[in-house]
Amino acid sequence: MIKPGDQVEHAEFGIGQVLAMLGTTATVEFFGESFDVDVGELRSRSNGSSPVLGAALVRGSADLAFRRSFEAVNLGVVPSDPDQLIYLTIGGNEISQEVRGILDKAPQSGACRIFMGYYGSGKSHHLKLVKAIALREGWVTASIELDPKAADPAKPSSVYQELISGLQFPMRSDGSRNEDFFDLIKEIRDRWLEVRNLKYFKASGWFRNGLEALQHLAHRRDDQEYVSAVNWLAGQVKLISAIRQVTWREGYRGKIPTMPQTKDTGALYAFHLVVLHEVLQALGYRGLALIIDEAEHVRTYSINRYLRANNFFDVLARCAHPPRKGLKDPHCDYDMTGIPSFWREGPHFGLFVGLTEGEDTQDLKRKAGEMSVLIHSADEVVHLVPPTASDYEAWALQFLTEASSHLGPKVDLLSDPELRARIAGVLRERFEQIPDSEKLLRNWTKMAGLPPAVLLSQSAKVGHNELIAIVDDAAKQISGEVMPWDE
Repeated sequence: MIKPGDQVEHAEFGIGQVLAMLGTTATVEFFGESFDVDVGELRSRSNGSSPVLGAALVRGSADLAFRRSFEAVNLGVVPSDPDQLIYLTIGGNEISQEVRGILDKAPQSGACRIFMGYYGSGKSHHLKLVKAIALREGWVTASIELDPKAADPAKPSSVYQELISGLQFPMRSDGSRNEDFFDLIKEIRDRWLEVRNLKYFKASGWFRNGLEALQHLAHRRDDQEYVSAVNWLAGQVKLISAIRQVTWREGYRGKIPTMPQTKDTGALYAFHLVVLHEVLQALGYRGLALIIDEAEHVRTYSINRYLRANNFFDVLARCAHPPRKGLKDPHCDYDMTGIPSFWREGPHFGLFVGLTEGEDTQDLKRKAGEMSVLIHSADEVVHLVPPTASDYEAWALQFLTEASSHLGPKVDLLSDPELRARIAGVLRERFEQIPDSEKLLRNWTKMAGLPPAVLLSQSAKVGHNELIAIVDDAAKQISGEVMPWDE
C-alpha cells in the first residue's frame, strides 16, 4: 500500500515522493513540482520507501540533485551542486584532493594556480570545480570573468566591485550561511571587537572608517540609505556621498576617503582584498579565494591599459605567494602612506586563474614571469589536456549507471549493464579518433547524456540496437566524421 513518505515511480513523471493521500488520489512531488495522480499509475519503490519521512527525503534529494545535474550536462553547463560537480567531473576526486592540498598549504606556501589550455579545454569548468572545493573546505570565494566592459583589470575598481558582488560563503556549523556582502557586514558588526584591531584593517581608512561609520546606523535591508552606504564599501565608488551624508547626520565625524577609479590603482584595490581576507579569517573562515577567468583579455589592450592591468595582476600574484626577494615595489598613482608593505608580507588570499594559451605562454622553459606576471613558478601552471579515451569511457559508463538509477522508469533500458558498456564503447571509439586540440569536452559530456535524454523524450519504446545507432550517428557528427546533412 502506498502511503505518505513513500518513494514511487510514474511512467511519465519519473521518481517522486508521496506527500499526501486522499482516496485514490496521491499528491506526489516529482523533481521539485507537485502533481495529483491516480494511485493506480504509481509503482512503489521498495528500496526507497521508509516509515521515516526523513529517510525518503534523503533519497528523493539525491534523485533531484542528479536530475538537475543531468539537465545541466545536456545544456553544456556546469552542475550547480558542488558534490555533483565533483562527482560528475572526469577525474573529479583526484582534482579535489590536489586542490585541497593546495588550500591546506596556503598559509605557508601560498595558493596560486594558472589553468591554461585552448578554447573548450575545460578551464572554466576547472575554476568552478575549484570554487566548489574551496567552499566545502571553508573558504569564502569571489569569482569573476574578466570583461573590458565590466570587470576591466586596467580599472581595478571595476574588478574589485565585481569580485565583491560575486562573493559566496560556505555553510556554518549551525547550517546558516551568508548570502552576500551585506550579510558579511552584519557578521562584522556583531563581532566588531574581534575585527577592529586587526593589522591591515586598522591601516585601511576605507574599511576602518567605513565600518565605524556604519555602526551609527541600524543594519536593515529596507533602509535604502544604509544599503547605499554598504554598497560604497562593496566597491560602488560613486556612492561616497551616500555614506558620508547618512553617517554624518547620525553623528559620525571621521573622514571617509574616496575610492579612486582613474590612473593606476592596482595596489590600492589589492590591499582592499587583503583586508577582506584578514577579516574573513578573524571571523572563522579559512580565508578568501579569488577565482578569475578570461585573463587573456589583456593581450588586446593598448600599451597603457596593458601596463596597468599587469601591474594589478602582479600585486594580486604577490599576495598569493610567500615574499620574494629583489622585487620592486608596485606602482600606484595614489598615496599609500600608512599602509604596510602587504605585497611583501604574504601569502594572503588564494588565487586561481583561467588563461587561454597564446604565443606568450607556449614555452615553459622561459622564465615563469616572462609568460605572465601572475606566474611565479612553472609548477603553478596546469596545462589542461583532454582525458584519455579509457578515462572518458569509464566516466561515460559511470554517468549512464547513475542515470539508470535516478531518472525513473522511462530509462529502464539502461539498467542493462551490457547495453551501457556498448554505448560507452561506441563513445570511446569516436572520441579517440579526434585530435586532442579539437576535443571540446562539453560536447562529449553532453554525448553521455544523449541516451537517457532519448529515452526520456520518446513516447514509443526504443530498442537496444536503435538506441546505439542514434548515439553512434550523433557521435559521428560531433567528431566531424559525417555532417548533419549527410545521409
